[in-house]
Amino acid sequence: MAKPDHPDVCIVGGGIVGLSSAYFLAQNGLSVTILERDSVGSHASGFAYGSLSPLGEAGLAEDILPELTLAREAMSIHTEWAKSLPELTGVDTQHRFRPALDLAFSEKEVVAGKSQVEWRSQEDGYRSEWLDGQQAREVVPAISKSVIGAAYTEGVADLDPYRLTLALVQACESLGASIRHGEVIGIDQYNGKSVTVSTTSGRIQCGSLVLAMGPWSGVISEWIKSEVPIRPLKGQILRLDAGNLEIKCSVGWQGSYACTKPDGLLWAGTTEEDVGFDDIPTPIGRDSVIKTLTKMIPNLEEARIVEHTACLRPLPADGKVIVGPIQDKQNVFIATGTGRKGILLGPALGKIIGDLVSLGQSHFNIEPFSLNRFKN
Repeated sequence: MAKPDHPDVCIVGGGIVGLSSAYFLAQNGLSVTILERDSVGSHASGFAYGSLSPLGEAGLAEDILPELTLAREAMSIHTEWAKSLPELTGVDTQHRFRPALDLAFSEKEVVAGKSQVEWRSQEDGYRSEWLDGQQAREVVPAISKSVIGAAYTEGVADLDPYRLTLALVQACESLGASIRHGEVIGIDQYNGKSVTVSTTSGRIQCGSLVLAMGPWSGVISEWIKSEVPIRPLKGQILRLDAGNLEIKCSVGWQGSYACTKPDGLLWAGTTEEDVGFDDIPTPIGRDSVIKTLTKMIPNLEEARIVEHTACLRPLPADGKVIVGPIQDKQNVFIATGTGRKGILLGPALGKIIGDLVSLGQSHFNIEPFSLNRFKN
């Protein structure tokens, strides 16, 4: 095994993608060092909603097929981790299967919702049906009387993202991975056998380098002399004490959601804000979430906000993830661009990176997700 200061693999970024990559690489017997500027999971991976809904995309199946394939793999990993991670670490990730109810307030939304039900119902492991407004209120009595229909789907799930992060950290460390704090400021040297990474706390030489930097991935452009078109997308989430009100489904409308989690709180979100690297919760963001929440679930006069958080998600220029080797640098890899689906897709990207670095190939067709697609 490589020496600790000369690991087989360095991973820049301690979020869900970086930790998932470290897990699979360490499981494959490689020595791994995770380089994190802040504390692991201190950004989106620790503050996300934690929805695991691979069928929750708007539009037709063929429009999202590449990432839907990734999502299927990710759901399989999440289901396996729901059992194995608590056994290995003692951390309950609060993974659970629960239905989703996607609301429609207009005839246009009904048409779109019914088209989703049509293809969702053909997916193995899921059950989806269209409900009229009254049927939807029988499932979740608290939803608005203005709802005229809803897509009801079973087979989707959620978890606590912070607990998942803790479990992955402990699992990685139990497999021999280490975490070092410090900011990476460049790739000093590169050749076909090793990479030297320059950080604020010194240099590290490694056999392979994985760049899993989330919304900060744009800085990679300077290091590799090739554009990485990622920008941060801010999202704000509320956790509310809603008293005796319990929403057992994940209720959604136009990208927003609400569900009572195992902590007893009603989690609601989210915003989509193009405001650079500002990750501070704001009154405007809070009010936006509340406005949409009360459209879906009106009678929340007694609800009290317990926690208000904000995080940044990595949004690629074309909306698709970026994963694979960086051209002309066979031992430098990138994994980013999960947008709002980081918790869901992170394990699948980690598995791809684990296979690419360890085995030199992945059973996934990663061509649609290659960074090379942005070259003119």
